[in-house]
Amino acid sequence: MNIEERYPLLIGHSSQGNHELHSIQEVADFICTQGLESDLLITQEDGSYFLNTFGIYIDRIADMEYREALLKVLIPMQMELDGTAEIDEEPSPEDERLEEVNKRLEPFELYQCGNGKYGLSLPFSFLQEPYENYGQAAFNRFAEEHGEEAKNSFGLYTHGSGYEWEKVFQAAFQDDAGLRRISFDSEAGGFYCYCPDAELLERMGLAFKAICDDPERFQEMVNRALSDGQDEMPGMQL
Repeated sequence: MNIEERYPLLIGHSSQGNHELHSIQEVADFICTQGLESDLLITQEDGSYFLNTFGIYIDRIADMEYREALLKVLIPMQMELDGTAEIDEEPSPEDERLEEVNKRLEPFELYQCGNGKYGLSLPFSFLQEPYENYGQAAFNRFAEEHGEEAKNSFGLYTHGSGYEWEKVFQAAFQDDAGLRRISFDSEAGGFYCYCPDAELLERMGLAFKAICDDPERFQEMVNRALSDGQDEMPGMQL
């Protein structure tokens, strides 16, 4: 049995039907040929997710959610194929520091972007119990209090997109001078912000998580952010 055969079979789902994917090359080809035509889903044989591009503009290289999701698929495959999975690399001090910070930030994640910036993210499609519907109750309550259904006819939440999480984050720090150093690139499927100052992003991330973990405070912040009806709030692109 060769190394490709040892790697679990993946199933690619697209508007063109289902495709068996046996190697990293087949995964890459599937994404490149099918990904610009429709949303993609890549699963293992048992149906567990590897990659879901619903709501993600995968033709944008700067799309961090797609980039992270793709790397989670391709890097383990490539390491398995080229044998580097056997190499035990020592984590850098910064990697170790971020690992400790992320234990306190969960389900948010602080990470290095490789372009001199750090990112803080909350990608909904990767959230698992006990965080699978993290914060969603506050958005559902906002919808109901404004005469809306919590879900639409397709079974999707009417509120709680990455764009609305961005508004809540901005509302939480509207009086914080640090907000002007934060840039945003949220999508329907996740909240994403960036800053070259890791300590600033860590401070704001931990403070925001504290708000999110307090149901009354978070509900108040959601109500304030979404009721304001402001298209833009303080903060600028770096």
